[in-house]
Amino acid sequence: MLTMALGGVVAGCGFRPVHGRRGRGGAALTSVDVAPIADRSGQLLRNALLDRLRPVDDAPHELVVTLSLVDQDLGISEDDKPSLATLHGRAAWRLLTRMGDGRQRLDREGQSRAAVTYNILDNQYATERNRRAGQESIAEQIAADIEARLIAHFGSGGTGSGGPVAYPGF
Repeated sequence: MLTMALGGVVAGCGFRPVHGRRGRGGAALTSVDVAPIADRSGQLLRNALLDRLRPVDDAPHELVVTLSLVDQDLGISEDDKPSLATLHGRAAWRLLTRMGDGRQRLDREGQSRAAVTYNILDNQYATERNRRAGQESIAEQIAADIEARLIAHFGSGGTGSGGPVAYPGF
């Protein structure tokens, strides 16, 4: 009984599931292709985005992302060697719409950030494995943030801002 009453209240306010069949961004996300991203960490991010967006062939939108990763040593042991590090990831992204005349219109742009901390061990292989796990985590976090922003963009009826602008470098 309470569930039905709550369902009526939620339906009355215009609530729609974000990821469901009738969600605001769900179907629109398949219209976004992801351009290749440089380096191994970029490949991880692109794959995470493709898993989330699931673009169709000849998608009218293109997501262009630039990713940078920076390591920062944190913990210092008694022998002055780092024992802990933080990996900071920053992605600058642009959502472009392909125009019929070969140009692209900038619809949305933003930045996403993520950070993970990992142990630096005496075993170099284990340290590298920790760092790679950190890269995978950053890729997932940034992909989730970009997905949420695209859902908000398409959910608000986002069709771009202004007229076509040529971006020959993309």
